[in-house]
Amino acid sequence: MKSQLLKLAVIAVLGTSSQAFATGLVSLPAAGLSVSAGTNQPAGTTAWVTCNATGNYGAGSSTAPTTSANNDCAVFPANINTSPVSGFSRITLSDLTSVAITANGENIAYMTSRTFRNTANTECIYGKQISMDTSTTFDYNNSLAGQQYLEVNDFAFGGFSATTDVSAGYYYRPGVSDSSVYRVGRAFTSVQMQADPFDETLVASGFVHRPINGPSVPASGTEINGVGQTASPGATAPTAAQQTSEIRTNWVDFTVDVTGGVDEDGGTEQDAPMMYVRAACTSTAPASLANSVRIRQTGQETQPWVTILASGLARSGANANF
Repeated sequence: MKSQLLKLAVIAVLGTSSQAFATGLVSLPAAGLSVSAGTNQPAGTTAWVTCNATGNYGAGSSTAPTTSANNDCAVFPANINTSPVSGFSRITLSDLTSVAITANGENIAYMTSRTFRNTANTECIYGKQISMDTSTTFDYNNSLAGQQYLEVNDFAFGGFSATTDVSAGYYYRPGVSDSSVYRVGRAFTSVQMQADPFDETLVASGFVHRPINGPSVPASGTEINGVGQTASPGATAPTAAQQTSEIRTNWVDFTVDVTGGVDEDGGTEQDAPMMYVRAACTSTAPASLANSVRIRQTGQETQPWVTILASGLARSGANANF
């Protein structure tokens, strides 16, 4: 089945051989990171880092990050109004709360944004949190019986090409049905992930933890790379090329597992955490950038590929080029 691209109206927007990371925003250099071969992992240069290795990318139950465990890429501010990094102050004029994201005349999600800037006016931290509308009647394929809830596997945010080395992370809010972030990459193309059909704690044959930057990569503008819609997860092994994702310095992709209903794997996380990208900026206020938010269903189980476009706050003058 071909990928479905749904353009949305966003209402009232102002808009190494081994990984060694820990609590805090993690660096995503423009040149990528070196990764060596291992189980479900080819050697090469990758745009991606692993954030939470529990839960097999949402196919199973993950363990929430804490200050002492499962906390790569995680930050622990007092709340979403507090900067996740010291030395940054909140730009209150850029605050957006519960901005509706719509498709086909239906609300499907709500986005909250917070932006922080350092005293030198040289760097900003752009935070976005997206919650699915659990009361929505949105159906991405009304030709099928019943209601097809959207399962979001990746959020991609654009507008960061002005920074050689961005960093990214997330705040798992206590007491809320947040998904963990399983991996984050400086990439435009999301890469499909499926679990082993006999053991949901394992990655299916051919799928990789950290997609590498070649030798064959998707064409510019490819939203999702993988095997497509499958009759059952893990039944179709991807080629090596179907598990690559080229480094794209203008984009940061967060892999999650969020749904507006009941996930096919039984999960019920309805909210993404607050997702942060630290990048270059100026004293000019952030501005709304069309199509800089990509919401993607990548077929973790038997779902078709779906990409939804929305606007989001970014550096003034930024673009959403691939």
